[in-house]
Amino acid sequence: MKNLKVWIIAGIGAGSSLLIFMMIIIMIIFNVNLNSSCDDSESAANNPTSATGASGSWEKKGSEAYNTAKEVFDFWVKKGMSGAGAAGIVGNIGGAENTGFVLDQKEIGGGSGGGLYQFTPYTKYLNDPKSDKSWSAQNQSEVVISLEPGTVKSYLSRTKTSSPGDAATNWMNMYERPSEKAKESTNGARRSAAEKFYEMFGGASITANESILGGTVDGANAGEQAQSDEESVNCGDDSTSVPGSWIWPFKSVPKSGPSLDTAQKFGNDGGFRTNSFHDGVDFGDATYNGDIHAVHGGKISKIVKPGEYGVSFYLVWETTDDGYGIAYQEFGNMDDIFVKEGDTVKTGDKIGVSRPGGQEYSHLHLGISKEKDLGKALGKSFTDDGTWLNPVDVIKKGLENSGAGD
Repeated sequence: MKNLKVWIIAGIGAGSSLLIFMMIIIMIIFNVNLNSSCDDSESAANNPTSATGASGSWEKKGSEAYNTAKEVFDFWVKKGMSGAGAAGIVGNIGGAENTGFVLDQKEIGGGSGGGLYQFTPYTKYLNDPKSDKSWSAQNQSEVVISLEPGTVKSYLSRTKTSSPGDAATNWMNMYERPSEKAKESTNGARRSAAEKFYEMFGGASITANESILGGTVDGANAGEQAQSDEESVNCGDDSTSVPGSWIWPFKSVPKSGPSLDTAQKFGNDGGFRTNSFHDGVDFGDATYNGDIHAVHGGKISKIVKPGEYGVSFYLVWETTDDGYGIAYQEFGNMDDIFVKEGDTVKTGDKIGVSRPGGQEYSHLHLGISKEKDLGKALGKSFTDDGTWLNPVDVIKKGLENSGAGD
């Protein structure tokens, strides 16, 4: 009987040990799955004071990581960035993206990006006219300017007198553009790293010089038309979330997208508008006219009349269940609008009509925002902070997801 008790106790002990072991294995597997998810691709940000690469910490002077970080910092200073602006960029790389400053770093979380600037897809880097495919620190930085000249120019202007921490947050929001969850979990690490780089590399003594970057940005803008039209996808980036059906606003626009000149495109417009930022796409009165169709289903929440919200034209504001605010604007009169407030529209329904003739007549400026509140969205009309999305990119992604043809 005594031996039986011993065996029972031993069995219970062994069973408990096995159960604990199995629970540990499950927790490890569960944690791996969490860390490999799209939303959490950046959530495991390292403490920059202990970040190490293959050749040592970037805080260790003379290490490969330190030398690469310094090369990136010096590049942006030479392009006219203030010490804070350069530190903000380097802080994003070392604080959350690429703690070892590995030149050909695979994107954390398994996304399509890579290199020092992980938001940049491999194919965009390799196919860009500015790329020599070397993955050098200087060349990667040159490609960043080539891919997003407007963003770089706006960032330089915004960070002329900012702190390195604020600069890091600005670069995160303007260029890296991670998911909201990743922003919350990595912003502190980015800011902390930027402050450290600012101190290490003598950022306090470096002032901005916008005139240096100007020529470089103008050259990059001129080359944008020749670049590949491939989509830029960032794992967890809210701007690429386009559920439901989407179409172009005019039936004459092919699936590949509209033909636009520089002033009509989204983003940096070369100085035509306030802050050189265009918050939507102008479909020219010479190329695209006639019926304007709802690019996505939703509700007509507001029809703005001239003088309201500080605008001088009629504007139709549609809100969608999946989180977008869509502006169909610059109608010349109410006769050209075929919907009313409170209407529910499906993708393809007629919103209004665009007529040739220019600003005095109705033409379509299409804006798509992540902000459904009209007042807040219009308050950011000349601010390149991610409130407004590129309509061409959003619609193309929607067409791609739905498999729609021409």
